[in-house]
Amino acid sequence: MTDLPQLLRRMPFIFYGIAAILFVWNLGNQWMNITTMMGFADPTMQGVEAYQKSLALYSAFTDSVYMLANGTFLHVLIAIYDKMKGSAQ
Repeated sequence: MTDLPQLLRRMPFIFYGIAAILFVWNLGNQWMNITTMMGFADPTMQGVEAYQKSLALYSAFTDSVYMLANGTFLHVLIAIYDKMKGSAQ
């Protein structure tokens, strides 16, 4: 078996970094959208604002969990590859 490229071995950590960036970026974008929208709306719309904040948190969370899962899956595949390569020798 041939060795895996170093970039592929670093990919899980890249996915973990992207997950953190996506979480912060997505949450920040949606929070900015909420505050901008609420600036022009009726100030008594606290229910809508709470719902939108919940939706923003949910969206940021699901995007980051998806990226974490990709990184973890790649980590597992690399571990399986290393174990198979070790047993083949």
